[in-house]
Amino acid sequence: MNDSQEIRKQIEQQIIEKAMKDADFRRQLSDDPKHVLEQEIRMKIPDSVNIYVVEEDAQTFYLVLPPNPAFKEDGELTEADLELVSGGYEGNNNPNEESHGAIGCFN
Repeated sequence: MNDSQEIRKQIEQQIIEKAMKDADFRRQLSDDPKHVLEQEIRMKIPDSVNIYVVEEDAQTFYLVLPPNPAFKEDGELTEADLELVSGGYEGNNNPNEESHGAIGCFN
């Protein structure tokens, strides 16, 4: 797990714990998740990032798949991946790993 994933996991856990203890916070989080999350992490989340809150019940299970880092939305390889498959990559062992702090974990 890279740093961005670990930060995101920690933020998610903190938000979930707070929502489980505070009904008003839970309602606000459901009503305006981006605004509430920005307040909690004290950072602006880019407009291009969407935040959704879903609540499971006893009959529903949500499985969230992370984005495939090897492909852009248009299905093409990223520049970093093209370099890797062409043999031109000379960086660390994970060319897709980026460290953007808390905001990077939402990109």
